[in-house]
Amino acid sequence: MVLPYDPADGDTFWKAIKSIKGYPKNNPDRLIRHMLFESDALFKLPRLLGRLGASPAQPLLVVTDSTPMRRGRERLKPLVLVVLEKAGWNPEPLVLEPYTGEHVRTDMEQIGTVEARLQEKAVVLSLGSGTVTDIVKQACYNFEKKTGHRPTYAAYPTANSMGAYTSNVATVYLRGVKRSLPSRLPDALVYDLETLRDAPYTMTVAGTGDMLACFISFPDWLIAHRLGFDPSYSEFQQVLMGPIEKVFVDHADQIREGTLEGVALQARFMAAAGVGVSLLNASTPLSGYEHIISHLIDQQAEFSNRPPSSHGTQVVLATLLVSIAYRCFLDNFKPSEVDLEHCYPSADTMKRRIDSAFAAMDPSGEAAAECWDEYRIKLDAWHANRRAFERFFNDWPEIRSRIEQYLRPPRWIARVLTNLGSPLSFDELEPPVTEDQVRFAFLNAPLIRRRVTLGDLLIFLDWNREALWDHVWHESKAVVEAARCQRDQRRN
Repeated sequence: MVLPYDPADGDTFWKAIKSIKGYPKNNPDRLIRHMLFESDALFKLPRLLGRLGASPAQPLLVVTDSTPMRRGRERLKPLVLVVLEKAGWNPEPLVLEPYTGEHVRTDMEQIGTVEARLQEKAVVLSLGSGTVTDIVKQACYNFEKKTGHRPTYAAYPTANSMGAYTSNVATVYLRGVKRSLPSRLPDALVYDLETLRDAPYTMTVAGTGDMLACFISFPDWLIAHRLGFDPSYSEFQQVLMGPIEKVFVDHADQIREGTLEGVALQARFMAAAGVGVSLLNASTPLSGYEHIISHLIDQQAEFSNRPPSSHGTQVVLATLLVSIAYRCFLDNFKPSEVDLEHCYPSADTMKRRIDSAFAAMDPSGEAAAECWDEYRIKLDAWHANRRAFERFFNDWPEIRSRIEQYLRPPRWIARVLTNLGSPLSFDELEPPVTEDQVRFAFLNAPLIRRRVTLGDLLIFLDWNREALWDHVWHESKAVVEAARCQRDQRRN
């Protein structure tokens, strides 16, 4: 498949996207100097470092974690080091280990560990998926802010698990709560197709989930814009990504079977999507209510000392739930029946709600305090933007029509997941996520960030969210059961 805007095309890609309506101004000609999507791209890594102006005489820090990975019959991480050494480099491995629990997480301790190893003329290579990449991105960003020296940084993604390899945002735990922080981009990315092919397929599914979320994040972004919260909104991201269905429906077999063509298509598509986020300097185009639900599920696992489930797959399962919630909202929201005076809760009311919601999960109060620090910004803006809310009411027929264009029916989402071989429900994840955990996240996700989504409208409109949850969960089970029947028929 030919993508409308393909980052594998180099200069042609960067020139072409400037012609898209809504292209953000004041951006450099190329946010990322080189992106390589090739079979055996691994063996071009030393040459690519040279094209960045680096030389084997410089210290090369290779940051990874202890997760074993394979590329064909070989162990990936030792192979990367051998390739570099044969080209004259002297790589210094830094293997990140978890401070608590079983998994490395993106927090200030891990970021500080990498930052402490950086030098003025350092060359850095991240060798891993989302967590390792975000840690290194943020360490390089912090080092440059503190010292004025910008390390040469190349990223080697080891799975098609997310689009944020090309995003200038990193997701970092602060006081137990996930936050999106300004970060930096790699100077180069090496997408070795064999490496991506041989990654666990659960990570590939997570990457598709990260992208399918746009069927919720786009309408959420529109709502935030029309309520006066997000001036970054435009059609740029949608045009840049092109017809998503053609990637994940028409090419589902190639992705599921792990052909190099399918691997390359997914990697290029997700890289283009991440570039859009970086140009807009906002993660909102690809992260709405569905992502915040997944973050709060992760947060519950963190405080319970349980390993997290696949974030991207949680995201797409939440996308299915929120698509049902959106359908209910569009069918039942009548601006003429809303009493505006009851749509503006006080700061004391919302702070008590946040304290109560997170008290059991974190008795120290740190998580609630972190949530309130962000939420109060949103609440103050909500009170200040009352005229925008009134315009929202007046423009509702047009806004509703735009939202309808973005949404996809839950049965369509479930069918796509079936074709991709994805889990269809939270209890199919590893480890499973319970109904109570999903319910808590659905009801409380709007309280953890300043980002405005459908979830916030439901709170401000004093919607019966408990009844809505019951409807959403019941409907999702029916949708999933129908999809499971389809899946079983295919197997037979």
